Amino acid sequence: MPGDYNLSMRVDSTLKAQAEEVLSNVGLTMTGAFTMFLKQIVREKSVPLSLSLDSSNAVYADLLEAQIDRLNGYQGRSGRDVLAEMDRVISEVENGR
Repeated sequence: MPGDYNLSMRVDSTLKAQAEEVLSNVGLTMTGAFTMFLKQIVREKSVPLSLSLDSSNAVYADLLEAQIDRLNGYQGRSGRDVLAEMDRVISEVENGR
């Protein structure tokens, strides 16, 4: 197709096979997954990866923060509020904002 570009890269064969198996289980090809990755980079204007050396500490920090919020009286948001926020975000994405 005009405008398409072939991309070639070196990847460990074991890693490639493992990734292809996971992708196959969710109905994706390597090309499809990589295209989704690139589109997400463009859409979010950032690399959608966590480059933390110790992500488990981040999870515990988030849980601790949530527990402190609850102790301070925060009761969360209603399902209706969450759905309204999701609708707003989807609308922004669809309208290119």
